[in-house]
Amino acid sequence: MNLFPSQTARWGALILGSGLLNASLAVGAPLAELPPPGGYTSPVRIALILVAILPWLAFCQWVDKDTVFVKRMNRELWNGVVLGGGAVGLVVWLMLPWKTPGLFAAGFGLWFLITAGTCAIYVIMRNGMVDVNARVFTPRHIKSKLAGMGRKKDEGYDAVERVRLTAHDNKKVTVPTDPTQVDPYEAAQTLLFDALWRRATEVEMVVSPNAVKLVYLVDGVPTPRHDLIPRENAELALNFLKGVAGVDVNERRKPQQGSFSAAISGTKANMTAIKVATSGTTQGERLNLKIVGDENRLRIADLGMTEAQQKQFEEICAKPSGLIIVSGPRVSGITTTLYAALRAHDAFMQNLLTIERSPLMELENITQNIFDPTKADAPYSRQLQTILRREPDVVMISDCPDRETAHLAVKAAQDGKKIYMAIQAKDSFEALKKLISLAGDTDGVASVLLGVSCQRLIRKLCIACRQAYKPDVALLKKANLPADKIDHFYRPPPPEGLFDAKGNPLPPCANCQASGYFGRTGVFELLVVDDTMRDMIRNGQPINNIRAQARSNSMLFLQEVGIQKVISGVTSMNEVLRVMRDEDAPPSRGGGAGRPPHRPGPAPSQGAAPKKGGQ
Repeated sequence: MNLFPSQTARWGALILGSGLLNASLAVGAPLAELPPPGGYTSPVRIALILVAILPWLAFCQWVDKDTVFVKRMNRELWNGVVLGGGAVGLVVWLMLPWKTPGLFAAGFGLWFLITAGTCAIYVIMRNGMVDVNARVFTPRHIKSKLAGMGRKKDEGYDAVERVRLTAHDNKKVTVPTDPTQVDPYEAAQTLLFDALWRRATEVEMVVSPNAVKLVYLVDGVPTPRHDLIPRENAELALNFLKGVAGVDVNERRKPQQGSFSAAISGTKANMTAIKVATSGTTQGERLNLKIVGDENRLRIADLGMTEAQQKQFEEICAKPSGLIIVSGPRVSGITTTLYAALRAHDAFMQNLLTIERSPLMELENITQNIFDPTKADAPYSRQLQTILRREPDVVMISDCPDRETAHLAVKAAQDGKKIYMAIQAKDSFEALKKLISLAGDTDGVASVLLGVSCQRLIRKLCIACRQAYKPDVALLKKANLPADKIDHFYRPPPPEGLFDAKGNPLPPCANCQASGYFGRTGVFELLVVDDTMRDMIRNGQPINNIRAQARSNSMLFLQEVGIQKVISGVTSMNEVLRVMRDEDAPPSRGGGAGRPPHRPGPAPSQGAAPKKGGQ
């Protein structure tokens, strides 16, 4: 219920009542002391009071609307605080004798302190609950409001640059001077600033005739942002970004691709490449922004392997020839690992080539070949065969779709080339089984295979707000962990947020935006093929026998490495369980090889979640 539509009339009645009260107090006074006709009230002072309280009433009206959107601010409570504080001060002010100018001025000062204090408390608490770009009465907010005051409407300087933009043609996108472009520019700035500040790797926005659906992919988890911008502003932002990316603004159905670069203004951050894809859907027009961050430029030491795994992986990468399999389910960072392995080679001294369906980014001094599935006369294996004829030293194969591709990879490794190939699998042993089955040549696989890795991506706990807790003893025993040697685990703050000793809500963590996690790292298992395993592969031994041999070589499986990261405080137990969970997989045996992750899909209202580049 709106509390304020007739506030001015009500307080006008109160002021009039105060004047009558002053008049009644004068009834008992001597007739000589009675004020002259018309002196019971002061029109000037009443006008001054009305001028003073109007901004307060407008602020009360704004608070009532603002608490609808800032849901963590209790609407009834803060309406009462802001309205009641000013009302108390006003009553005190009106009760003072108006005849004494000093008391009138003192009453105004007292009312101003009480009213401004309660309003300031609301603003401080409210700004602590929202994003940086949604805070009010800050220097940036005041500056943006003052920037448009006193200027002609046709000057078009109301827009504020919060994100630096470089268009597809490498030209800087300046603040528009055309008034018709101010609103689209501001809408695009709002979307990009929010996405970059929240560390989104993908933005998926669908603009339908009656609504807008907006989802970010933050640390691999879909995050809805439906209330960020209204539908009309979303359409303006979409069209503006299409123009910056160099695609046809008027084309709303056919798929289009473009790119531009962006970085938050006022920071020293380098420009981030953003790939743009638009297309028409049954719901409306779809915009996908793929933000290529620094995490895609990692090297082997940055991937998250244990110290022993990193040493073993670097050793097999350093060998001049052979085959290395990098495996995992989709969206597990396989492409990033393949790129890191390529960076371990000297791109100036060696000829490095890749064949990829969708490159994650451009690799310096490496020839990247994109597979075009629309060419029926050039299947994946045929294009790989063409690449192998260019006498490469190192070849990266983004996936293994058929037997011919697997056979060519094994044959190229036998000819002295270094081959990195991705295979989708739940663990390294399943990847090995798939390779042997596809290649159809156990002798060839045994002679060239150097190692098989498998991985998952897990979110890292935010060190600024993570909370320590004593783990359950039964859980530790179930995981075969010594309860007497583990003092605590870490976990993110509860979904409802943190509270102080008095029960007041604390501002959300500015480092992780109250998600409890900041960034991701890899969990790896690495199967290094030794002479014993080569003989087992050559002789067609069952995968379980090879698994047992790997365990005897002190190989750690995915779940075990994940638990190590929990013990070290890198991530939480719930995050490891979320990533490793596979409801269709049978219980783990013999040490428990890693299971593929179960990625909970978005809620029905969120639509399809955006996907991270690569596999």
